[in-house]
Amino acid sequence: MKLSLLFVGIALVSVGVIVLWVNNSVQTEFRCYCQESYQGQAPPDSMHPGTGAGGQGGMPYYMGEMEQAFLDSVRNSLWLAAWVAVLVGVALGFLFSWLITGPMRQLTLAARKVAAGDFSYRVSQKTDDEIGEVSDAFNTMAEQLEKKEKSRRRLLADIAHELRNPLSIIQGNLEAWLDGVITPAPEQVASVYDETVLLSRLVTDLRDLSLAEAGQLKLSQNATKLGEFILAQIASVQSRCREKRISINAELPDGLPLVLIDRDRIRQVLHNLIDNALRYTRAGGTIKIGASYKTTGWVTVFVSDSGSGIVTEDLPHVFDHFYKADRSRQRGHGGAGIGLAMVKRLVELHGGTVWVESRKGKGSTFFFTLPVA
Repeated sequence: MKLSLLFVGIALVSVGVIVLWVNNSVQTEFRCYCQESYQGQAPPDSMHPGTGAGGQGGMPYYMGEMEQAFLDSVRNSLWLAAWVAVLVGVALGFLFSWLITGPMRQLTLAARKVAAGDFSYRVSQKTDDEIGEVSDAFNTMAEQLEKKEKSRRRLLADIAHELRNPLSIIQGNLEAWLDGVITPAPEQVASVYDETVLLSRLVTDLRDLSLAEAGQLKLSQNATKLGEFILAQIASVQSRCREKRISINAELPDGLPLVLIDRDRIRQVLHNLIDNALRYTRAGGTIKIGASYKTTGWVTVFVSDSGSGIVTEDLPHVFDHFYKADRSRQRGHGGAGIGLAMVKRLVELHGGTVWVESRKGKGSTFFFTLPVA
């Protein structure tokens, strides 16, 4: 309504100013004409003199009844035209304001809906002007917010699920011990301890992931010999590989340059990738860890396994929070579902990229890049 009144006010003021200017100009020009017409002549008896700004230099001018009637007619015509212009201006003002405020009201309603939590609301305005561009931008924003909200809810549900399982095991064992149903044996105590370690690791990973996504996870980067670093990481998991009867090997070419990394964080990246490979590789399978350098300023590291692989439609989501391609067996394979998400964030903090190549039943290969020192 305020915008409509503004348009009408602008129209009224514009018409009024134009009419007054034209009226004064017509009167001035006509008076000058009268003065020049009778200059040096005796005016007719029917004319009466006048003075003022109408004459040149304030000289007198003469107008008869016909001249005065003509001037009055022009003045009346101007005011009639002014009123018609005012009515047309008011109509156009309301029309243009409706054309503008209509979509704006839709945007205002949509903004209030989204602010109230209805992220599914969309603006239906479809035009090829600036209003249409704003509407498209608003709909894109609402769509992104809806995706974020769904992701947040799924994240909370997955966190609750991952916390509930170890807590249920711990609670069940403690209740049985307190009630005297069973006597705590060393292996049962060890099982409860393992669940507490799992909880601690989950909380730590969630904290690190949150800091990494907020850009608040600080890195302490140093020049590092990548070959020695990878071999040390392989050595740390050799016992687990032997227990599962899985071979793990390194493929490291000569002449690898130094890389600039935070050793603790890249150790965590390799640990998560190897842990993921062990989880999905059967006994008798193989895991390979290697690197390559093609003088691009980045070293490419890969972790390959001969496991169950990933179907094509799941590949874009493997680095999402708590995403697991095989939901029916997720507890059997273990893991909280944030290891690969953590890998992605930590590699990106180093300025690198991470991706995966895989086929169902043909194993998987995870790649990431690290900057050369």
